[in-house]
Amino acid sequence: MNVAGRNCPTVQEKGKNQVPEILSLYELNQLIRSVIDTAFYRTFLVTAEIASCDVKRHCYLTLVDKDEDTIRAEIRAVIWASRYRTISAVFEEAAGTRLAAGIRILFEAEVSFHERYGLKLNILDIDPSYTIGEMAVRRREIMERLAREGLKDRNRELEFPLVPQRIGIVSSATAAGYEDLITHLMNNSYGYKFTCRLYEAVMQGDGAEGSILAALDQCMKDSRFLDIVVIVRGGGAQTDLHCFDSFGIGRAIALLPLPVISGIGHQRDVTVVDEVSNMRAKTPTAAADMIITRVRDFEDRMDSLSHNLVHAVRTLTSGMSESLSALSKRLEASAGKELLDNMHMLNVFAKGIRYALKFIRNEKQRLKTREGNIRHLDPVNVLRRGYSITYNNGRAVKSVSDVDEGDVLRTVLHDGEIASTVREAGRKRGGYHDE
Repeated sequence: MNVAGRNCPTVQEKGKNQVPEILSLYELNQLIRSVIDTAFYRTFLVTAEIASCDVKRHCYLTLVDKDEDTIRAEIRAVIWASRYRTISAVFEEAAGTRLAAGIRILFEAEVSFHERYGLKLNILDIDPSYTIGEMAVRRREIMERLAREGLKDRNRELEFPLVPQRIGIVSSATAAGYEDLITHLMNNSYGYKFTCRLYEAVMQGDGAEGSILAALDQCMKDSRFLDIVVIVRGGGAQTDLHCFDSFGIGRAIALLPLPVISGIGHQRDVTVVDEVSNMRAKTPTAAADMIITRVRDFEDRMDSLSHNLVHAVRTLTSGMSESLSALSKRLEASAGKELLDNMHMLNVFAKGIRYALKFIRNEKQRLKTREGNIRHLDPVNVLRRGYSITYNNGRAVKSVSDVDEGDVLRTVLHDGEIASTVREAGRKRGGYHDE
């Protein structure tokens, strides 16, 4: 075989001579190129995953084929600028996403080898329908895995705060979407105050998933200082959505103890982030409106409850006032009747007391009279009037028959006693006989 004007030994010739001809690297690569050009003269339909994508007028790709997480094949590929503009436009329009790392594609390519740049695939066309199907399958598999692990509805089941005012925002600091969210929140027409904390992240491209995961991890650490978390895109094209179809991000959102609002600014497709978030907004501005509306609804409910409370209190006080008025009248009538009854009873008692006092005075006078009579009949007083009492053996002598001759008698006078002996005792006719 002649390469660049030189005779190159064949395998048979090497076997005969045993001494290979010395070639320069360029000559060897020319030989390889001629073999590849001859063997791979047609195009091939190939499926692969984009590992990296770098557009510098031309689109330079690294393609891989994986067995689960193990890369079993890898090759470089290129889409020349003349084809890239058409291929990328058609792909984005149909698939709703740009060519980027993590996407599987079905493409038509030719195998080429360059003496300096080596082996690569020259991509001639890409079928977006294959990628659409692959993305749907990948998204479905992620959602099924989240459901199996009990994570799919976990964030959605969290109770949304009545007044969400401390807001964690996962976004890029320079993103238009972030600016829209902040501006809308801070300049709301109701004058509500919100405290916003940015957890900066790359929202598109190869490093987006890791950056977003890091931001969500920090939100988890700061969860006691936040009411909700809002994820808004950094103002990129609506086709840059593939990073939001991530099991890792979906799991991180599900495990957050805070409700998450997805406001990544697209309407066409529903991503994993949308599926697992507590609420979904079409744009960052719509996410801000959700928060403002929530606070406004709470204020309206408070106003309504306040109005109902005032009305209920007025109705209650009005009813109580009428009841108290009626009760007052009944109390007044009852008290008047009770007072009259009591006055009548008091009059009766007063009459009874007056009668009792009169009775007591009369009885007192009777007692005095009786006391005088008793004093008048007192034996001492009787003795003073000249009477005496004679005792025989300690018993008063009331009759002549109470004594016998020889009895010693004791006669009591008012001023002393006299002892005497009976010489004779007997009743005399015609009265008393004095000795």
